[in-house]
Formats: sequence, C-alpha cells, structure tokens
Amino acid sequence: MDSAAPVVLTWDWPHRLWHWTFASCIGVSLYTGLTADGDVMDLHIASGISVIGLLLFRLGWALWGTDYVRIRQYQTSATAVWQHLRGRPRRNFAHSAPAAAMALAMFGVVMVQAVSGLFSSDDILTDGPYARLLSSRGVDLATAIHTRLFWIVLALVGVHVVAVGWYATRSDPIALSMLHGRQRVELPAITRHRWPHAAATMFGAATLIWLAARWI
Repeated sequence: MDSAAPVVLTWDWPHRLWHWTFASCIGVSLYTGLTADGDVMDLHIASGISVIGLLLFRLGWALWGTDYVRIRQYQTSATAVWQHLRGRPRRNFAHSAPAAAMALAMFGVVMVQAVSGLFSSDDILTDGPYARLLSSRGVDLATAIHTRLFWIVLALVGVHVVAVGWYATRSDPIALSMLHGRQRVELPAITRHRWPHAAATMFGAATLIWLAARWI
C-alpha cells in the first residue's frame, strides 16, 4: 500500500452488497453440503441457485458497472502475482494482481461447482433439478465434479481469508474496503453507484433464473 496515495471511493454499493451476499450464499452452500443432512438439502439447492443468480449479476456488472468492477480491471498473470508478492507497488488498477487472480479463479470454480450441482444426485434422497435431463453416466460425472470441486472452493476461501489477514498486518485493511468502499490508491474516485444499471442487471439475472426454473 502506498501511504502517500489518497483514500478514494473505488467500490460501488451494488458491488459491495453483491460481495457480502455472495459470501453468505457460499457459506450456506458449503455448510449445508458438508453436513450431509437430508433435511437441509432444499436449502442447499436454493443457495446454489442463488449463487448462480449472483454470478450472472456479477457477469453483467463486469460489463457495465462502475469503472473498477469492470472486466478490464481484472488483469493478472503469474509474473505479476510473483512481482506483487515480492513487494512491487500496486499497479494502476483497483485490484492487485493476486486479487484479480483470486476473483477470476473463484468465479470460475464456483460457477462450475454450482452448475454441476444442478445435474448431480446422491442416489438416495436428493437429485439436482436438472438431473433427469442427463443419462446416468452424465449424472455420475456431474456428481463426481460436485462432490470433489468443493475442496477447491474451500481452499480458495481459505487463501482469501489468509490474504486478508496478511494485508491487515501490512496496515492495508483491504477487508474494510468492502464495507466503506474506499482504498488508498492513485486512482480517481468513482462519483456514482449506477443504481438503475444495478436494478436492470439484477432483474436480468432473476429473469434468467426464473426462465430456467420454468424448464424444470
């Protein structure tokens, strides 16, 4: 963190609300999935579908949200991550190279995990809402992915929590930036939160989920 840089607003309210809602749904999904209790499987499926809806919203928000949540901000590479960890100053982006890599990895892995759950089955009590659309071999493959990939989700969550703690020890309270939206960076502050865009994006994501539910 550059202590000489100004503290500016970089994260809009829709992005911050999305972040904490997404984290909550991931927590519910992991908890209900790991308990292996048939009584909570309805909640597990509901949270998984909510995760897909949130990912659809985030995809839309990456296309036309405020400046620092757009896809062009997520530029990273193995070299950039290594240089950042060696103490190279943050580049002229709201996300550091490791943060961009984490965000992209989390998006991809969680999307595969959630979608595979739609087609999986425990062969006892619970079938995913679209399991009937696949052959038994397809369901077995989706189930294998869904029952293994969550370990990667857990690992990513763990790395994220450790990274937040590491930044805190360096007087860079990055976790708080998702509460108040501000960072100490050499970037111009955002001036609006684009609520109409956020409402339209949320409506579009909800509509896609509703249409998909109609096909069950």
